[in-house]
Amino acid sequence: MGLTASILLSVFAALLITENYGYGLWMVSRPIFAGPLIGLILGDLQTGLTVGASVELMFMGVLPIGGSVPPNAQIAGIIGTIYAIEANSTSLGISLALPIGILAQFLIMLAWNINIYLVHKADKSIKEGNTRKMEGLHLAGILVFFLVFFVSSFLAIYFGSGFVSSINEALPNWISGGLEIASGLLPAIGMAMLLKMMDFKKYWSFFLIGFVLSVYLELDVLAVSLLGLGIAAGISAIKNRSDDDSLTPDQEEDGNEEKLIHKKDLWNMYGRSFFTMATINYERYISLGFDYAMVPILKRLYADKEEYVDALRRHNEFFNCHPYTANIVLGVSAALEEQKAKGSAITDETIASTKTALMGPLSGIGDSVFKATFMTIFAAIGAGLALNGNILGPVVFIVPNVLLNVISRYLGIFWGYKFGVKLIAKMKNSDLIQNFVQGATIVGMMVTGSMVVNFVQIELTAEWVSAGKEIVLQDLLEQIFPSLLPLIITLLFYQSLVKNKKAIYWLMLVCFVIGLAGKFFGIL
Repeated sequence: MGLTASILLSVFAALLITENYGYGLWMVSRPIFAGPLIGLILGDLQTGLTVGASVELMFMGVLPIGGSVPPNAQIAGIIGTIYAIEANSTSLGISLALPIGILAQFLIMLAWNINIYLVHKADKSIKEGNTRKMEGLHLAGILVFFLVFFVSSFLAIYFGSGFVSSINEALPNWISGGLEIASGLLPAIGMAMLLKMMDFKKYWSFFLIGFVLSVYLELDVLAVSLLGLGIAAGISAIKNRSDDDSLTPDQEEDGNEEKLIHKKDLWNMYGRSFFTMATINYERYISLGFDYAMVPILKRLYADKEEYVDALRRHNEFFNCHPYTANIVLGVSAALEEQKAKGSAITDETIASTKTALMGPLSGIGDSVFKATFMTIFAAIGAGLALNGNILGPVVFIVPNVLLNVISRYLGIFWGYKFGVKLIAKMKNSDLIQNFVQGATIVGMMVTGSMVVNFVQIELTAEWVSAGKEIVLQDLLEQIFPSLLPLIITLLFYQSLVKNKKAIYWLMLVCFVIGLAGKFFGIL
């Protein structure tokens, strides 16, 4: 690829990937959406759909939980798609996505470490009461992520694509065929990761239902997910929760209370909340982003400079939470700061301990509900459509995720401010979250069972003649137990991941060994 084209494509790729940390977490850099987008730009939408969907399935259970930085699906999907189109080989692009994703881990770690410097510089700005400089340092984190992704993308695209094309042309048949087999096995790792995250031991029966529906009734992922939704809703209805459990604003308690914070301040905080992860780092995670979002509230409440600086300081302490549910903490913190400004018995320690108390459970809820369940379900449905060449696949994925992003952040801030700390107590008393997670897990388990049938591909090629009749081993297996091999491999991978958290790297290697050896010996 030429220099100008490489630069332009690298800028576009870096802008896409930066959204993951820099602005909003809109999911537009996920392989299922970014792959077709890159394919459309390069004039090969179908390859973009295939590679994007395949890489999405491979990385389906590989999610950044808590403060972890796993192999990066976003860079893997984008660069893998470019390589696939340049080399005219989807299997090569899919296979290279894995090492690319692992290398991208280190790039992200580099950006996280650079951000530590920005946070320390921001400490001095806060001490001086220089809000504008502090805000600028925080937003500079977006530039850090962009530059890291741009440089790496450019090197990969400019120097890598031609090299990859020449390699593809020189590969012997057993290697290119083996890579294709490996790309069919790799989704099993993603399925196994999902089973581990969604408590397979407790909900295995729903996985089995999803598997059976796809194997014997040949239902696709979308149909199985709708059936799962019906089953989850039915179970919830049988439990018959009372209407008192619902979350409604307490008008009697709040109606006559004087408000210092204006509605436009909350809207301002809401807009800023899309940038809270710009300076995520290993020292204090998103503390500076939290402070950045709180600025409009603190400015409104504290006219005295010393009080304002103290408030900025107390919100720039360690904080880590899922970016969607972190907005609940922002709303609650705004309510507490308002009470403190009005002279109530709210101390610095009260605010800090409340944030700490909310941070843990809300992180878990955000990771399990938004990352492991919703994103996975929509990705699975979208990938199923995309692999069949349907351009609606990326749309089915992105629309619900964008809506979840916008709505959950809004509710977090406005409800968090409305209820204050009472919000969490109401949520716990109502079992709302527990029932919600249970329902989502049921749907997720059934979808995963269906995905094993639809996306994990492995077939035996062994055949022989007996009594004058040709016997094909794969046909025999299909008559006894359809999709038995994909099921066994997925469950074996799951067991490996349960026993060893680092097994994912070995399992990737195993997929390539099986594919290459199987093709070389003519077994697969």
